[in-house]
Amino acid sequence: MANATLERRMEAETATLLKSMLDMELQRIRKEFGFDVAMLVGVDTRIFATSIPDQLTAPQYRLLNVVKANLPNICAELSTEAMRLSLTQYEYGATVIAQVSERSFLVLLSGKQEITKMGATVAHVQHAAAVLGHVFQQRPMTPEVLSGYDADTQEELRRLSRQLFVEKFDESPQYLRNKEIHSYLKAELTKAVGIGSVQEVLDVSFNEVGTSSAYMKDDQWLKLLDIVVAKVRAHGGDILADRCARAWIPEVQRKLKAFV
Repeated sequence: MANATLERRMEAETATLLKSMLDMELQRIRKEFGFDVAMLVGVDTRIFATSIPDQLTAPQYRLLNVVKANLPNICAELSTEAMRLSLTQYEYGATVIAQVSERSFLVLLSGKQEITKMGATVAHVQHAAAVLGHVFQQRPMTPEVLSGYDADTQEELRRLSRQLFVEKFDESPQYLRNKEIHSYLKAELTKAVGIGSVQEVLDVSFNEVGTSSAYMKDDQWLKLLDIVVAKVRAHGGDILADRCARAWIPEVQRKLKAFV
């Protein structure tokens, strides 16, 4: 099918998908940049998302406890002093804190790194903070919005939206809506043309539209209905086709609106 060759991406349309996207980016930051813990924290000390290994070593655990104990002071300083970036060396390791938005910050902990050797890493962290800021504020992935970022940040946002599609598309409102419409239409079409013909009619109709049921848009569903009704007309005559059209079209339109 024509659309199968396109590179699919997805935005965080629900709270669940938003959390998934934040978790994905935090995990990437932690693993790629050599940190032990990555957290997205609000200035009110709320922790919105984290990436923490299943087991922490004793130094990592002590560093995490030190940072968590100091979070109220850190957040107060970040909020009142409009701090954009903070590097701190503790006995057990180093922390990097970067501003994500006016009310949130990226907090990174490493028991292995020293701040004197983190120049290149800090640049990566600043890009990552911009990516998290975009996702956290639920900004759109339009070319106009993306053009406001540098090339590295744009590419990471595209990569992240691709990953979200691969891992979470079957939880998206679009997928759930399309699954419901497809099931409804298949059941109704079975009544009209019989179980032996229904799959062939659907396969040919989706091929004519140019995509599969999972990725259908509103206008494509309406086009598909016209195609299916025409095939019912050829199969069973005008009376049957007109009756199906009167029942199916309003119901599919209702289902499309119900998921807006």
